[in-house]
Amino acid sequence: MRFERLFAGHAPESDLREVERPDRFIETLAPLGWPDARVEAWLDWAPPGPSDPESHLDGALEHYAARLSKAGREAGLFASEADARAFAGDLVDSMLAGYGAPAGPAAALPAPLHVSAIEFRAAAAEHVGLARADRLAREAASRLDAALTAVADSVLRCEGDARACADPARNVALARAAQKARAAGASDASIADAVASAGAPGFSAFAVRPAKIPSLLALAEPTDVAAGDEFAALAARASWETGGVTLALSPADADQLAAGAAARAAVNAAAFLGDDGFDLAGFRHAVRLWAVALELDRPQDGAVALTLAGVGDWLLAQNLSPATEAGRDAAAALWAVAAGEALAASASVAEALGAAEAFTVESERILAGLARRAEAASALTTPLAAEATAGLQAALAAAKAHGLRGAGLVAAFEDSETALRLGAPPGLDSGWNLILPSETSDGVALPQLSASAQAALRAAGADLDAVRVHALGAGSLEDAPGVDHRALTAVGFTSHEIGLAEAALRARGDLRAAFAPAIVGADFIGDVLGASREALADPAFDTLAFAGFAPGAVLEAQRHAVGTGRLFDSLALASETQDLLRAFEAPAQADRIAITAAVETFVCGPWPLALVAPFDARPADLLRLQASAARAGVRALNLSRAPAPADFALDLPEAPAETPRARPPEPIVTERVVEKVVERQRERRKLPDRRKGYIQKAAVGGHKVYLHTGEYEDGEVGEIFIDMHKEGAAFRSLMNNFAIAISIGLQYGVPLDEFVDAYVFTKFEPAGPVTGNDSIKSATSILDYIFRELGVSYLGRDDLANGDPQEFNADGLGRGKNADVEDEAEEPAPLPASKFISKGFSRGATPDNLVFAAFGRRKDDAAKAGAPADQADICPACGDVALSRKGGLVVCESCNGQAERPSPRG
Repeated sequence: MRFERLFAGHAPESDLREVERPDRFIETLAPLGWPDARVEAWLDWAPPGPSDPESHLDGALEHYAARLSKAGREAGLFASEADARAFAGDLVDSMLAGYGAPAGPAAALPAPLHVSAIEFRAAAAEHVGLARADRLAREAASRLDAALTAVADSVLRCEGDARACADPARNVALARAAQKARAAGASDASIADAVASAGAPGFSAFAVRPAKIPSLLALAEPTDVAAGDEFAALAARASWETGGVTLALSPADADQLAAGAAARAAVNAAAFLGDDGFDLAGFRHAVRLWAVALELDRPQDGAVALTLAGVGDWLLAQNLSPATEAGRDAAAALWAVAAGEALAASASVAEALGAAEAFTVESERILAGLARRAEAASALTTPLAAEATAGLQAALAAAKAHGLRGAGLVAAFEDSETALRLGAPPGLDSGWNLILPSETSDGVALPQLSASAQAALRAAGADLDAVRVHALGAGSLEDAPGVDHRALTAVGFTSHEIGLAEAALRARGDLRAAFAPAIVGADFIGDVLGASREALADPAFDTLAFAGFAPGAVLEAQRHAVGTGRLFDSLALASETQDLLRAFEAPAQADRIAITAAVETFVCGPWPLALVAPFDARPADLLRLQASAARAGVRALNLSRAPAPADFALDLPEAPAETPRARPPEPIVTERVVEKVVERQRERRKLPDRRKGYIQKAAVGGHKVYLHTGEYEDGEVGEIFIDMHKEGAAFRSLMNNFAIAISIGLQYGVPLDEFVDAYVFTKFEPAGPVTGNDSIKSATSILDYIFRELGVSYLGRDDLANGDPQEFNADGLGRGKNADVEDEAEEPAPLPASKFISKGFSRGATPDNLVFAAFGRRKDDAAKAGAPADQADICPACGDVALSRKGGLVVCESCNGQAERPSPRG
C-alpha cells in the first residue's frame, strides 16, 4: 500500500507547557493555543510507555504512530519503509493540527430484546423498578436528613442545662422538630441518635448507594414503532420512567450496538475550512489515514468505528442551516464522502491482509448496502454530491474486488474525551455549540465565540462586539443596569465584597449565588446589612433581595455581566442571521430527527439519537416522538425527559369540606385536651412620633434616678429611658441600653407584667430608702425600683408599693387613730389639670380652668400630705404638691425644700 506525506508542516508551533497532573506538575511540549484541559486530555489518553520530554506530549503521539506503522510493516501493508514513515509522520501531524484523534473503546450493551417478547417485559419491569426505587430512596434520604438535622439543631440552639435541652418535654423546639421527623418517616431510634449526636463532629449528608440499574437494549420493527402499537408504547413508557432504554429499529443495528467498538477515532471536518474554502483533498486524506490506523489497531475479531466531528461548525462557516434541506444534504454528502474514502481504504488493507470473515459471510448484504448509498448520494443537491457518489462507487468496486476488513467502519458516536482532545465534539448532530471554553495566556478560563460563529457573523456583517457582549456579557457590574457599583456601595458594599462577587460571578454565572454569604462574608452581611443569624443560616438566603434590589433589576444586571449565553436572540442581528443561529443553538426536535435520518443513510453503524422531552411530557408524548423518528428513518433512539425544575411545585387546592350526612351517627363524647401551637411572625408596634408619658425623679440609696416613659394613644407604655447622671460612664451606658432592650420588647408585644415579675426583688447596689416617690419608699436595687414604679403606675400593682419606713417605728404604735380619723374627715381639694397634663404636649388645647376632682384620693395619700386641706399644699420652691410633714417641718419630696410651718387654725 503506497502512502504519500501530505500533512508535513501543518502542525502548529509548540512550546513548553507546565501542566498540573494528579500527583505533580510536569513540563511538556504542546502546541500554542491549546488550553490546559486539552493538553491534560491527551496526557490522560497516552498509552503506557517511556516518557520523552523533548517530543510532543511526552512522546505519546510518536509512540502511538510508531506502534501502528510497525504493525503495518510487519503485516506487509506498506510497500516500503518510506510509506511507513510517511504514514507515521502524517498521523502525528494530523493529531497536532487537530485533524484527527483516537478515542477509547465503546462499552458493549446487553443482548437486544424484542419489545414483543416476554423477556423484554420482565427486563423492562426490573429496569423501571430499580430506577424508581433508587430515585425514591434518594428523595426519602434527603427528607430524613433534613428532618434529623433540624432535630440536632434544635438541641444546639437551646441555651441552659444540657439535659433539659435534650429533653423534648422541656425543649419545645426539640419536640416540634422530633414530631416533624417522625412524620417524615424517621424512627424514634433515629431521632434519639440525632439528639445524642448533636454537637459531635458531623459527616456529609446521607449517601444513598445507587442501585445497579441494568441497561436495556430493545429491538422493534420500524413499522410497528411508526404505528405506535402496544409494544412500542411499552418501550416509550420505560423510556419515560428512566431514560435508559436504547431502541434499535433493525436487527443488524441492534447487534452492532450490542457489540460496541474496540477502537475508535474521529476526524474534524471543520479543521479543513480555510480562506480558500473547504480542503476536500486534505479531508479525504485524513479519513483514509485514520481508517488505515483503525484497521491496524483492530483487535482480533473486534469492531472499529470512525466518525466525524465539527460538522455543525462546518455547516455554519458555509452559512448552511441544519433546519433546511440544503444544510441536511450538505451534511449527508460530507458523511457520504467520508464513508466512501474509509471503505476504499478498508478494501486496500483487505487487498494486502485479506478480507474479514464477516464480510465473506454477508458480502451480498454489504455490497447491496454500498450500492444503495451510491444511488442515494447521486440524488443529493449539493456540490459535494458528485464527489460522494464517485467515492462510494469506487469503494463498491474495490470491495467487490478485494473485500473489506470491516463493514461497520464509519459509525457515529459521541465521546467527551475525544471532543477535548480534538477541540470539536464528534457525532451525528453534535458540534452545534457556538460558545466554547477558551483560556488566556495566564491560564484563566473564559468563554469565547467559536471560530465558525465568528466567521458567520462577519459574513453577515453583524456587529461582533455587540453580539459578544449580548452572549458573553461585559464581565463586570461597573455599568450594569439596576445593580451597579454605585448602587451596591450605597447600601453598604465595599470594593472588596464587590470584587469577590464579580470573581464568583464569572465562574458561576449566577448573580444571586455570587453574593451568597459564603462568598461576600456572613459577618459583613450581618454587621453591615443587619441580617440575623437565623436568616443567614437559611441556604435560600438572598443577599441582594435582603439589600432591597428587585428581582428584575438583578436579572438585568446578570445579563449585562455574564450575558445570555445565546447568540440568536441578539437585537444586533438581522432576522435571517437569527434564524440561522437558532437552528444551531436551539434546534427543534423535528430538525434533529430530519438531519439524523439524512446522515444515517450513508453511515455504516447507528448511534442512538438522544431526544429529551419536557418534564411535563406524558408517556403518550414520548410515544408520538418515537413514532415520528421511526417514520423519518432514524435507526436508533434514546428517549428521556428533562428533570424537574428546581422551583417546581404543584398548585394544590384546599381540600373541600365534607358534606354532612343526612343522619349522622350519635357522636361519642370524650374529654380531650387539644393544644395547638401557632407560630406567627411578630410585628413591631411603633410609638407615635409625638407621644405622652411622664418623668419620675427619685433617689435610691442616695443615687438619683430619672425614669422617662413613652405611651401609645391608648395609654399603654411603649418605651422607657433611665438616666443616672452621677454614675460612671459604663454603668450609665448599660442602663441606657437596658432601657432600649426593654422598649424593643414592649413594642414587639412582650407584656409589661412579664418584665415586672422578672426584675422586681433583684438585689444589688445601689439599694435602700427611696426618696422622691410617693408610692415606693424602699428598693433592693435600681431595677427593683424601676419595675415597682412601672407596675404601680401602669398595672395597678399596689402590692408592689410600700409605705414610709418611718411609719414602722420601734414601738409599733404608729401615729394613732386620731390622726387617721382627722385625715378621713378632711375633704380633698381639687387639683389643677397642669399637674397631670403637659401644656406643651396638648399645645394649649386644655383650658386653664380645668381641674381634677380628688374624689378618688386614697386615705394614705391624704395622710402623706401632712397638712390640712385649707392650708397651702404647693411648694414655693418648685411648685410641686408633693409636701409631707417631717416632725415639725413640711418638706417637699421633689426638691427636698422646706415650706413654711403652717399656722394653727384660729
